[in-house]
Amino acid sequence: MKSTVMLMAALAAMSSNAHAVRSYDSYDAFYSAQPGVVFGAPVKQPAGPLHLYSDLGGQGSYTELRSTLDGRALRIEVAENRITVNGKSYRFARATTFPDEYAIDIYPGNAQVFLAGGTSNRPPLLCMEGYGSGSGEADRHQQIFLLVNPLARKPTFLHLPSLLSSCLAVVATKDGKLAFPKNSYLFDDAQEFRVGLLVSYYTFENQRFVPVPALNQLRLRFAQPEIPFQFSVQDKN
Repeated sequence: MKSTVMLMAALAAMSSNAHAVRSYDSYDAFYSAQPGVVFGAPVKQPAGPLHLYSDLGGQGSYTELRSTLDGRALRIEVAENRITVNGKSYRFARATTFPDEYAIDIYPGNAQVFLAGGTSNRPPLLCMEGYGSGSGEADRHQQIFLLVNPLARKPTFLHLPSLLSSCLAVVATKDGKLAFPKNSYLFDDAQEFRVGLLVSYYTFENQRFVPVPALNQLRLRFAQPEIPFQFSVQDKN
C-alpha cells in the first residue's frame, strides 16, 4: 500500500513538472499570453486587389484600411515603404530605429495593422508589421513600426526589433510604460548550434532605447536546435 502511494505521488509530481513548462508553435500565441499585452486582433484587410500609386518617389501599390481609434475615424494606407494615417505619411526609413535594425520595403498585401485605444496612463497606439522579400532566414525577421499617439500633431514613430517578434509582443507595464522585446539567440555549450532565444524587454524614453529592469528576461528553448518555430518557456531570471 505504501509503495502504491509513493508511486502515485511520483507520477503526480512528474505530471506537475510537465505542465509547468508550456510549449508553443506560434510566437503570436506566446506573446499574446504575456502579462500587459497591448494589442488584440488586427484591423481586417479589405478584399480585392491592391491600389496603385505613382509619385515623385516612384510607383508602387498600397492597401487601404478603415477603422476608428478612441472614437475618431481612421483611414490607413500601407505601401511598400510607408504608412499613411488620415493623409499624413510616415516613411519607414525616417522612423527612430532600434540599433542594428534596417528598414526595408514590405509587401502591403500581407501587412497587418493593430490599434489600441488610450488609457489613463498611456496614449493610443498604432502598430504595423509586414515582411519584405529575402532568402535564407528572412522569414524570421519582420518589419515592425509603432506610432505612439498616431492622431497627435507629432506622433513618436519607432522601428522595433525584428527577430521573431510581432506587434503582439508590445506590452505595457502597470505604470503605462510601453515595452517590446529584443530577441537574441542562445547557443549550446560548444557555441555551435542555436538552441533557444533570450527575450529582453526595452522601452523608448528620453529619445533613447533603454532596457526595462522591471520586466524579467525570458529564456525560450527550441524543440530542435536551429529550428525556432517550436519552443517552450524555460525560466524567468
